[in-house]
Amino acid sequence: MKGPAARRAKGAEVWKPGFTDWAFCTVFSMVLSSVAAVFCVKTLLDPSDFGPQRPHAVRVRIEPTAPPLVEPVLVTAPVSTTTTWTSWTSTRTSDTQPFQAPQVARAPLHPDRRSLQPAKDANCQVEIPKLAAELAKGLRSPKDQAALDLAAEAWKRLLAGKIQVAYMRQRMCSRMKNWLETLTQISWMPQGRVRSVMVWPQAAYLHFGVTRVWSLGEYAQWADLCAALATLGLEVTLWPFQRKTYPTVRHYQSVQIVYTDYNGVHAGKGSNALPPPDKTWLLDTFGTDGTVVDNDFFGRVPPLTDYPLHRFLTLAPGYSSRNTFLGVAAVAGRSDNTSIASLPPRTWQCVLWSKVHPWLAESNGFPAYHANLLHEYTKHCKVIATVDAKDTYKTSQLIRTCCPEVEIRDVQSPQQFQSLLRSSAVYVGVGEPLIAPSCFEALSLGTHVVQPHFPEHRTLKNKPTTENWTSQHPFLEQVPEPFAFTVNPLDLEALTSTFRSLRRAFDSIYGVNQAVPKAEASEVSALRAFYAFGEYPGRDEFSTRGFLKRVAGTVEGTRTLEAADWDWERQRHPMQLPSRALGQLRTPEGDHS
Repeated sequence: MKGPAARRAKGAEVWKPGFTDWAFCTVFSMVLSSVAAVFCVKTLLDPSDFGPQRPHAVRVRIEPTAPPLVEPVLVTAPVSTTTTWTSWTSTRTSDTQPFQAPQVARAPLHPDRRSLQPAKDANCQVEIPKLAAELAKGLRSPKDQAALDLAAEAWKRLLAGKIQVAYMRQRMCSRMKNWLETLTQISWMPQGRVRSVMVWPQAAYLHFGVTRVWSLGEYAQWADLCAALATLGLEVTLWPFQRKTYPTVRHYQSVQIVYTDYNGVHAGKGSNALPPPDKTWLLDTFGTDGTVVDNDFFGRVPPLTDYPLHRFLTLAPGYSSRNTFLGVAAVAGRSDNTSIASLPPRTWQCVLWSKVHPWLAESNGFPAYHANLLHEYTKHCKVIATVDAKDTYKTSQLIRTCCPEVEIRDVQSPQQFQSLLRSSAVYVGVGEPLIAPSCFEALSLGTHVVQPHFPEHRTLKNKPTTENWTSQHPFLEQVPEPFAFTVNPLDLEALTSTFRSLRRAFDSIYGVNQAVPKAEASEVSALRAFYAFGEYPGRDEFSTRGFLKRVAGTVEGTRTLEAADWDWERQRHPMQLPSRALGQLRTPEGDHS
């Protein structure tokens, strides 16, 4: 007999662990558990969402991609071959042809452990049937009914998909009714060859993240683009943010139009799957005037020259005539129970433009008048700042150092921000950031805007344009007083006069003594319409209706490119252009067949 049994038979003492042994085992188990927990957490978190955010172009090292770990939500809806398609026109026409609704075949949703859409967000798609039924009561033709039915189905598919940026979903939901109402005011049906589109905001993903978003201007434009495309009845594939996983040729072949940006092109180049030039539009906030050639990121060099200048969509109208103006949809604050006789309550207070303000520090290389302007504004009205408390620029500290009297509020949702603007008198800028669309959100809600005129015109560094800038938003200079003011930041006496005019206008409507001379009756009427409905000269440029028509124009304008599309550049740097831009034969990429 051997082993433990033999020892027990001989009366041998059985070994028992002592205190030291138990302590060692306990400590070892705790260390092992901690290491395993850290490893699991690191695999779940995406470090790109937590790193420092920078508002300038980022060069990204692209690595060859493997098949997607998480497929995008590709939603398909076969369109009946008997359906008649026309383009939008300014007048309604009757149509006696019966409309056959498309059958929706939704692709399965692939679970993603990094899904970043908060569960608490209400999905407004449940409101679509009731809303569509209400709007259908006012329609006068089967063609309009068909357009509304397509839009309702497209909205359902869009909202059922993966929208990682909560702000985008919130913005789309809060304006869905206005989008569908706008559709009923025009006559539109999609063209037969265009049924589905891909939207890929890669630059916004990389620069601003998808969970904590402090720069909302770009995401506002992307959200409005998705909403407009769905309103036009198109199937929208919003490509999700995934590290080093990009659309492939197969994905591009499944859609008729692609909307992406510079980072989307560079990512496609690195993965050998460029967005097809014949079906692609590039969102480029500042514009690409074609004069910046020698730059490895946004220069007019291959493959960027495969995309003609008119395929670049800008945020400012008329700034670069060689680009196409897209803008943003600033929806008016009109409500069913609001009239000129019943104005929304407002307080004489100002809201500070932007959620981050590194430009308030002269040590960062920005002009001193930025901080001086904010200080001057506080002399004329209470100023409220809606900053991102977690931004990497320490904005809250910069504001308190500059102007401790400024009230800092944690306003994050679109509803909170719109409510603040609607209840305020003025929206003020200090010179940065450039061309944020929030100034037109303010105007559409009946809030005046004040921006500085640049003492010295600026040529933007590290941007694909050499055109000079004269103010924060060039188009805002065209909006007349008293709705918007572009002021000289170095003339404090003129600034005081500006706020005196603003206060006079505000008090003529909201003041205790509203007695106004008859000679000013027309001005008072215009102010009441502005405060009630956000009506001002040039408003249509940034309205939902104007935006929807422009997006429809890009849909109609998506076609196989021709040599004439590169006419301007062919005279300046022909060696950088694709062969078909020079009239040479070449098989077009992304041809619609």
